[in-house]
Amino acid sequence: MLLFEKKIDAREEDIFSELHHFLLRKNNRHLTNDEIVALTGISSDLLYKWVKTGKLKTSIFPNLGAPCERCGKITQAKICVNCSSTIVNTLQQEEKDQAWFNKIQRNNSRASTYHYK
Repeated sequence: MLLFEKKIDAREEDIFSELHHFLLRKNNRHLTNDEIVALTGISSDLLYKWVKTGKLKTSIFPNLGAPCERCGKITQAKICVNCSSTIVNTLQQEEKDQAWFNKIQRNNSRASTYHYK
């Protein structure tokens, strides 16, 4: 089984090497994921894997991306802008709700205490 895995890894490295040389040509650096898949026949999953692991750097190849880990939309970051803003908004609302709840708790605790003169 281990020998089989080594053969697959070696094959992937050969494919990566050929793809990398192809992309380094000046007119190929700005190709998108779909264009690369169409021109080379490489599977999109393999291309996404290399982008996610950083083997294909988006600083060198600006139109490459991988699926957002939340919604699946192609992005250059782990999470797309829409999902990121949704998460931030949810966290901000949670903070507001927690502050409101704490305020209510403080007000209720004062009302239920007895004061003797």
